[in-house]
Amino acid sequence: MMEQVETVLETIAFAVDLVGIAILVYAALKFIVHFFGFEIKQLRGLDTVEGIRDMRLRLGSYILLSLEFIIISDIIMTGISRDVDDLLSLGLLVIIRVALSFFLGRELSDVKSGQ
Repeated sequence: MMEQVETVLETIAFAVDLVGIAILVYAALKFIVHFFGFEIKQLRGLDTVEGIRDMRLRLGSYILLSLEFIIISDIIMTGISRDVDDLLSLGLLVIIRVALSFFLGRELSDVKSGQ
């Protein structure tokens, strides 16, 4: 019975990871398309500073969202793991990802306020 629960939770964690990765891929593709659009506008002599700032904010928001999904997956895996080394590794990953989320959130706030 416990093995079945672990298998279900591992599958859920994997699916949540896939959602986080899909968000990152979507954001990267969207960013690339908009980046080249802004570069073309800049070559035509148009001002693109505001658009690039907005694009950075959106990309950062997508990255934060994907990190949240990946952290959720890590937390699920931490609940499953019984090995101390796995728990330490997963805990370290969660700490790093939370720190990334925090600092990226601060940078997005600075960009949003125009600094």
